[in-house]
Amino acid sequence: MCHARAVAIFSRENSVNLGLLLLRLGVGVNMALLHGLDRVRHYSQLATSIPDPLGMGHRHSLMLAVAAEFVGGILVALGLAGRLAALLLAFSLGVTLFSGEAGLPWRQREATILYLTASLAILMLGCGRWALDAVVWKRFRKGGGAPAKK
Repeated sequence: MCHARAVAIFSRENSVNLGLLLLRLGVGVNMALLHGLDRVRHYSQLATSIPDPLGMGHRHSLMLAVAAEFVGGILVALGLAGRLAALLLAFSLGVTLFSGEAGLPWRQREATILYLTASLAILMLGCGRWALDAVVWKRFRKGGGAPAKK
């Protein structure tokens, strides 16, 4: 009996979902707290000095960075609109990697490359069963969402 329960806990499905949870938490929490929160705290100072690689203005570039790093990081960690948040994060990191850090040696771009790789993995694999998306969409699939029309 105990052996059967241990096998169920360490099933392939549970291992995959645990791996996705750890990946989401690692990427999302670190991105939000170590990168995004700093941009939020120093928004007024950064609004005129942040690079503008897309030519949309410094303030709009900063808004995109805050949305991707802070809001996107939180959403990735929670697994809420996770693929969309991972896409936004991957886009922002790709722009940083190929424009803002383009002249830097590969070693100095390591963190950006790791965050980009993890964001792309989340984008491709999804957030797993242990994410808020799974809870929200499960409720809608079972008819617990919007009231039915009569």
